[in-house]
Amino acid sequence: MQEFSFSERLAFSEGNSASMSIAEVLIRAIPGALAAHRAHQTNDRLGIDWFVEMPNGRLVSVDTKVRSEDWASRGRDDLALETWSVCGKKIGWTLDATKATDYILWLWTNTGRWALVPFPMLCGVATENIETWKAVYGAHRQNSGGWMSECVFVPRKEIWSAIYKRYGGQPVEVNNAPRP
Repeated sequence: MQEFSFSERLAFSEGNSASMSIAEVLIRAIPGALAAHRAHQTNDRLGIDWFVEMPNGRLVSVDTKVRSEDWASRGRDDLALETWSVCGKKIGWTLDATKATDYILWLWTNTGRWALVPFPMLCGVATENIETWKAVYGAHRQNSGGWMSECVFVPRKEIWSAIYKRYGGQPVEVNNAPRP
């Protein structure tokens, strides 16, 4: 099991978010977006890093996950899904259905590539598949300064496939009888 330093990851994430223009990514990625603003620290503690203003006045909330290295060029095009925020005590954001965010945005700083996933759908498929994913891909622990958190790196295509399977609608058997 690989370990990472939480404080290093947090500082890296906060330092690179602004330089990679997350606001521009969100405005381009979310249809109709008018502007994107960094959330206040109070909202950040709720898992909301950014708000996107929509033409109807609604604010779309986004949690950002910044990674320094894009492993896609090495055949590891995955998304980090937190299973435990505090191992054995506090469930990770991925599985927390009470999390107050609409989307999760992953950004890889060394390539500028990003992935935007609707959080409710991600939470639904992660809840159903996390044990299988942990068995297949393994769990990785991060030393968070007094506690351990845990995540699993799941291939992006597998996550989208699970979302499609669960939310894409089941095919209906077609009666081959001629139409009137």
